[in-house]
Amino acid sequence: MSNLEFKFGSEDNPKGHAIIYFEEFDEIFASYVINFPIKGELSKYIPEMFKDQIPDEEMTKMVFPPVPEKFNGNLDSLIKITQSRADDLIYGGSINSNDTTSAMSKLNALANEYSKLCTDNEFNEIKELIDDIPSSEIELENSKFSEMNESELLAEVTKIFGKIKFSKDNNEIDEISNIKKDLQIISSIIPENRKIKKLLDYVELESNNSEEIISAYISRAYGLMNEDYIMVKEQEDLIKKLEK
Repeated sequence: MSNLEFKFGSEDNPKGHAIIYFEEFDEIFASYVINFPIKGELSKYIPEMFKDQIPDEEMTKMVFPPVPEKFNGNLDSLIKITQSRADDLIYGGSINSNDTTSAMSKLNALANEYSKLCTDNEFNEIKELIDDIPSSEIELENSKFSEMNESELLAEVTKIFGKIKFSKDNNEIDEISNIKKDLQIISSIIPENRKIKKLLDYVELESNNSEEIISAYISRAYGLMNEDYIMVKEQEDLIKKLEK
């Protein structure tokens, strides 16, 4: 949890650009912060004679104006601007506009915290994407399923659901997760139109007809493999009926 007070937007999903505003009696002072998705060294773009005056560090954000400026409007109008631009809106508390050093310091502290929040969120999103990948290429290559033909893979799918039912009856949650991983690997090998990946929706066997649906999908896959399109049609009709 951050110490930022979001008036619009959410710290769980920061947009990377925000209006930070302060109050001084009835007046509003504001500034704008952008967290850059691409880092860069500002000194690379500065003439040689001025380079010594530029900090030797990556530029990750920009705050402008560097000291909060008076906003010509009330809070409602500021919120409307924020919403129309899809910015975050952060309340920074009160300031003394005559004390520019203090105002700048307060603004920079909030901007730094917002930038860190954005960076942490980007990292979490990448981590979630990685965690959602069913199996890596190395995992697939080393898998026992990689050398199997389609008939053998479908036989393994049938076995997998037998194992899942057994594990569920015995409350072996960890084992179910491992078995599901096998199913994910097989679904990435077998032709996509077999819809083996669809079985993952029913792998928990939560609904009364889950087992019937699974059986119908597997039979449909066998039908496609054997080019038995009458069976395919029968199983597709059954699936539609069961999934209603």
